[in-house]
Amino acid sequence: MRGAMLTPDNMMLEIGAVMLIAFIGATIASKLKQSVILGYIIVGIIIGPHIHLQLGPLTYNGIIKDTTMIDFLSYLGLILLMFFIGLEFSFSKVRKTKSSAAIIAMFNLGINMFTGIMLGTAMGWPIIDTVFLAGIISMSSSAVAMKSIIELKRLANPETEFLIGISVTESFLSMVLLTIIAGLMIKDGTEPVNLTSLAIGIIVFYVFFVFLALWVIPKTIHHLRRIKNDEMFVLFALGIVFLAAAFAEISGVPAIIGAFFIGMVFAETKVSERFEEKIVPFRDAFVAVFFVSFGMLIDPLMFVDIWWLIVAAVALVILNDFILTAALAYLLGFSSKASVSIGSALCGRDAESVMFASVGSRAFGATKGAILYPFAGALCFVTSAITPFLMRNSLKFAGKLSSKLPAYVKYGGAVISRTLAKLVMPSTLPIRQKSKGIGILLFVYFLFLCATAVTTSYAHILMFSIGILLTIILHFAFSSEIARIVRSTNYSNLNLSQRDNRVTTRFVSSFLSGGLIAMILAAFLYPYYWPLTLIALFAYLVWIIITMKRFYRPVSSRPVAISGLVADDEFPSFGCGIENKNAAKITSRDK
Repeated sequence: MRGAMLTPDNMMLEIGAVMLIAFIGATIASKLKQSVILGYIIVGIIIGPHIHLQLGPLTYNGIIKDTTMIDFLSYLGLILLMFFIGLEFSFSKVRKTKSSAAIIAMFNLGINMFTGIMLGTAMGWPIIDTVFLAGIISMSSSAVAMKSIIELKRLANPETEFLIGISVTESFLSMVLLTIIAGLMIKDGTEPVNLTSLAIGIIVFYVFFVFLALWVIPKTIHHLRRIKNDEMFVLFALGIVFLAAAFAEISGVPAIIGAFFIGMVFAETKVSERFEEKIVPFRDAFVAVFFVSFGMLIDPLMFVDIWWLIVAAVALVILNDFILTAALAYLLGFSSKASVSIGSALCGRDAESVMFASVGSRAFGATKGAILYPFAGALCFVTSAITPFLMRNSLKFAGKLSSKLPAYVKYGGAVISRTLAKLVMPSTLPIRQKSKGIGILLFVYFLFLCATAVTTSYAHILMFSIGILLTIILHFAFSSEIARIVRSTNYSNLNLSQRDNRVTTRFVSSFLSGGLIAMILAAFLYPYYWPLTLIALFAYLVWIIITMKRFYRPVSSRPVAISGLVADDEFPSFGCGIENKNAAKITSRDK
């Protein structure tokens, strides 16, 4: 405890001061068209115990010295925030998420976690701090994305629906990830949780909430709807939220995850709107205290020491979200305009990153808590500010990047996009039956990929071997499915005919299989010598470029001899061209 002993008098003074100052911070942030969360964090820094200013004989050392009560209230705010995050989406929404949105969400979260772990490892950080650093970098903010979409009047754009699906899936995956990571690393007295008891606790925790969602709530919800008295309903709502949080802690899971899942359980019911209506005032007040309290924990002098880390993280966010995720979206069949719009919208960081930093500071054996706080605050501020700028100028940036790419890369990307779009994009055309077997195999593959990343010794080798076996099986499954798609797809405006079907099938399926091999190899090599993972991924990139060049060379040298066919304009070709003076002009909806 810092400062003087907490008494009822100064306790009321501190709570009142925090509430009023939070209001001022939110007002200023709103006037500047910034997130109110940034306003809360900044005023928290100003009134916190780490601020030290001197102007002549005048000194200022912050207003709040003892944050004991503020910390407790902020924890209540975090629990209520997580309850409402869970209340905003449900299992049915996750199930309804289109496959393309789910793939992009998993890739975006995975690539950000990977680069964050690489960054922490390169700095020599302990694995605990490294994982939470990666979590802070990885948490894309749906609030920042939707705010920017509304400001730019893009709600009616077709990619917005997919972006919402991406946010839903990524939020769900983030909570599952936080459950596992925090369960392994959160302090419990002075000892970390035993792995066996942790596994049992997490299983009991998930089974309990599945039991609630499938059997208990559906049979009792009509009794809740009969509660007419608002006071009684609020008491029930708050009681169930905090009891769920307590049950999570008993199970070895952070309390905030219990609040999140009880929110998801009630999201499927007809009382969810009443929950939002009656508890929102409590949430808003305590959540404001949480973010102000987070700001109080930031030492502003640390910004001088970690500016390079902030710059590196922002660069990684732009690389991962704006470039790599946008490239994946294009390869899955989105237009270039929609792809860069999705990628730029995912660049924002906000409450989710702050939450990871807050949880990470309590991790067993964590040594970088003093860095995670200012790092998360600065990352949120910078990315929230640049996201609208990136979205507004996304097409301009994409055009410049496209103009620098070799023709064979653009051409190969167009062929992959045209093909994979028929596999993962929703379509009313009865082209083929989508293979559920591939989806199941991919799910099993990613389970063994994760197992390879976290195991050691003989188990590590076994998981890797099974992963390679699954990759071989998936290669043949890809080849079979893609062959069917290629036979039914019109590539006429890409100067491909039916005689090229076998080569096209081999090109696209090898692109997918090579990616799976590169990922499982990177997971295998990381425990031995982490730079080898980068070498493996770079080798895959070089191999793809060489493969694209070989695939493009014979096509570029042949005249356009295909007649009587209408160019397939359903999917983009990203302005790729056939470098032949006899070739016809290639159309693209992106031009």
